[in-house]
Amino acid sequence: MRKLFPFFVVSAVITAPFPALADTADGYGYGYHPMMMGGWFMGPFMMLLFVVILIAAALFAARHFGFAPKGDGDKALAILRERFAKGEIDGKEFEERRKLLD
Repeated sequence: MRKLFPFFVVSAVITAPFPALADTADGYGYGYHPMMMGGWFMGPFMMLLFVVILIAAALFAARHFGFAPKGDGDKALAILRERFAKGEIDGKEFEERRKLLD
């Protein structure tokens, strides 16, 4: 859960609620006019751009914070190191088995 915390913080900052354009009185009587800032033409493009940026941020966070699953080889090597540390196997046997795992 600790590794996910930075991802949640970034998500909260990116998707934080901003003041709605509908609350601004711009003289049209409704607050927000659909043709402001591109209107219906730019709306879908900007939404697509926003989704692409969110996906890119999630992929960057996953790569940066190391969310890659560990394979069975890592587990086997950890067990081998543990057995060597306990003295169940000697250095020569440890090296032979480690080479087989690589």
